[in-house]
Amino acid sequence: MKKLLLLLGACVLAACAHSPLQIQVHPQVQVVPETIGAGYTLSVRGVNQLPGGGLGSLGGVYAETARVSLANDVEGAIASTLRGGFDKWAFRTVDEGGDVQVLAKLTSLKYDSPNKLYTSKVDTSAEVELEVKIGGATYFGSYRSSGVDRTLIKPSREEVEARINGLLGATLQRAFEDEKLKNFLRTHL
Repeated sequence: MKKLLLLLGACVLAACAHSPLQIQVHPQVQVVPETIGAGYTLSVRGVNQLPGGGLGSLGGVYAETARVSLANDVEGAIASTLRGGFDKWAFRTVDEGGDVQVLAKLTSLKYDSPNKLYTSKVDTSAEVELEVKIGGATYFGSYRSSGVDRTLIKPSREEVEARINGLLGATLQRAFEDEKLKNFLRTHL
């Protein structure tokens, strides 16, 4: 019984103190091939508009040292994912000055535990705003995803990374499922 209590106490303490995590962002989307952009070029630029220096905290007693932050170029990762999706719509992606110009603004990306004594709940959310220009016409789309993760023990870096990439991928996926965006492209090309 004493050993069980010691083990339980060690687990609780381990759950209370977390180290900072840096994660790699590489979201993925599944886009159904279409011929919307056949014969047209498209350029994509990503912009990081995240406030502050991180995504949140894993919580715990030392929540301020348990920060979750990005380890790579999130602007480039988002632009690369979007380029791959638009390629499926038969656009020929170029670095600059395409017939269609897409600006993707990452306005929110959160992985944060509100619990300061232990990690049992983690709030997650992502928001991306797209500005799509064709000549003098502009389409604005805002895409969001959110969720709540429940955990009894500290998530690994790989688990946090998978959750963030899945969340951001789901957010970008919404753009490719947006019928208004597809209609805008068909109407102005």
